[in-house]
Amino acid sequence: MQLTAWNHGVVSGVFTGIKQAEFKRDFGVPEDLSATIVVGFGYPQKKLRGRKNRRPLSEVAFLERYGNKLDIIRN
Repeated sequence: MQLTAWNHGVVSGVFTGIKQAEFKRDFGVPEDLSATIVVGFGYPQKKLRGRKNRRPLSEVAFLERYGNKLDIIRN
């Protein structure tokens, strides 16, 4: 999600150390669930800089074992 968002000009940040009571109250999360990580998304105030021409996923992600290429079939 973060890489796709970046490609569309949206920045993101990962947050941990969530205050469960406040999080559940503010977002209506049921008591029997707990959040361990939250990813926030938004539009930056300044223009994004950085590399967007990435290597194909099949070159950097593997399935179950290093070296087993992860090939995603796109419709």
